[in-house]
Amino acid sequence: MPSRSALILLLGSANALLVGCASVIESGTATLHCPDSVQAKVSAAQPTAHVSYTEPSLTVDGSSLTGLAKTSIYYDLGDGRTLAKEVPATRSSGAGEISETITVPVKSKDTQSVNICVTATDRNGNESTMTP
Repeated sequence: MPSRSALILLLGSANALLVGCASVIESGTATLHCPDSVQAKVSAAQPTAHVSYTEPSLTVDGSSLTGLAKTSIYYDLGDGRTLAKEVPATRSSGAGEISETITVPVKSKDTQSVNICVTATDRNGNESTMTP
């Protein structure tokens, strides 16, 4: 199962921000939103955000992770999260340093904030939640 260990996200030259992985998301019809704790500024002229983080390495019960399959980067412009990129795990035990650039399809010429969040998924397809 994915870890409660923190994923540290760095957006461009912003300060490091902590985003934790928690329990598994149950399937349902509710719209999922990224928390507003990690944001980037985007516009039609500059629609990209650089996202860096460390994969989790511990399971929910504190034991070493052995089944990490991938992490998923999402963006949220206010209407719910949208998958930006899936990143295969560096190894099944996690702890890899990830650095990716995502593109957010912004139509406005004005700069706007976008919430960014990351989840971890194990080999069984269990996806962690985002930080509350």
